[in-house]
Amino acid sequence: MPFHFQFVKHWRTWFALSAILMLVALFGIFVRGLNYGIDFTGGTQMDLRFNHAVSSTQLQGPLGQYHLSGNSTVVFVGSGHREVLITTPTISEQARAGLLAAFKTHVGTFSAIGTSRVSSIIGQQTEQTALLAVLIAIAGIILYIAIRFEFRFAMAAIISLVHTVVIAVGIVAIIHISLTQYFVMAVLTVFGYAISDTIIIFDRIRENLRKQKRGEALDELVNKSLNQVLVRSINTSSTVMFALLAILVFGGSTIRDFALTMLLGVLFGTYSSIFIASPIWLLWRNKTVPTPRKSRAA
Repeated sequence: MPFHFQFVKHWRTWFALSAILMLVALFGIFVRGLNYGIDFTGGTQMDLRFNHAVSSTQLQGPLGQYHLSGNSTVVFVGSGHREVLITTPTISEQARAGLLAAFKTHVGTFSAIGTSRVSSIIGQQTEQTALLAVLIAIAGIILYIAIRFEFRFAMAAIISLVHTVVIAVGIVAIIHISLTQYFVMAVLTVFGYAISDTIIIFDRIRENLRKQKRGEALDELVNKSLNQVLVRSINTSSTVMFALLAILVFGGSTIRDFALTMLLGVLFGTYSSIFIASPIWLLWRNKTVPTPRKSRAA
């Protein structure tokens, strides 16, 4: 094999790096705090129809005057960019009137079709259901991998998955991205992508275990397996990340946060599958399965 990187040999380095990343992520989640958007907290929605076409950039000026530009959503209705739905965190009637006056002054004349107070979509309707779905998914993943592979593989995959999600969410908290329903969608997508990547690696390890030669050390077998799937993992992850970078750069503000969360998840998901899941399984197996004498002699 022309290229043979010693993944397992440096497992302490990977674990130390992960420990630092986890501490930074936990700081972001519990100290910096998550920036819950209007999908979680509810807010005020205004339906405005301007007399001429407007852009999202023009609308951000008045929103910024009331410190609402970073945590509001702007959705254009139909073609022509004349009618727009603006959803902000809950504001007083006085602030709403001032905001409408600012729109008229800085953006242009409009007619207010309607104003309503929206309840939180995620916080009240789907938060518990989503949490239950995640727990069921984790239980299903453990059961599937335990049956298809073994219990040690299943637990290593779950630890790797939690590692990925916590780091991605922690960095999102540090950046202070507003959390919306798109964030939940991104996390659940990362959930599936990361576990799929890990299963492919474990499948190659299992195949090589069946063909293990006499005297071949288990750590060398795992290294060989990782090197065999390395190009495939890099190519798959790179393709996904290039697409996400394009969305991040050229996409609208609504989908940009989704793309960034996905990008972080794919990056750390690939890292966790290669550098975390497999060493955890190897260390666990070496502790629970005695090394054959022939392997030690070799």
